[in-house]
Amino acid sequence: NAAIMAGTMAGAAVGGSIGRTMDDVDRMKTGQTLEAVRTGVPSTWRNPDTGYQYSVTPTRTTMTAAGPCRDYTINALIDGRQETLHGTACRQPDGTWRPQ
Repeated sequence: NAAIMAGTMAGAAVGGSIGRTMDDVDRMKTGQTLEAVRTGVPSTWRNPDTGYQYSVTPTRTTMTAAGPCRDYTINALIDGRQETLHGTACRQPDGTWRPQ
């Protein structure tokens, strides 16, 4: 159940045009990827409501005094257009991932 998963796994805020196309489920999947997927391994899904496809790949993990930060690449297919976003997100005390 997505609602139960959302309650137990916080999402990630994503900027740019890709971030504007993401719904809560996409942000949750991005957060899950940043939380649990090994560096260099893509996590790919298609949103059944929008038809948009996303592939999130963590590219580097660093530890800071505040907790882990991960560099990532998001490749998205939105309305037939390929878009790419590179960023860094850090885990917040509440478990969400926030872009830096």
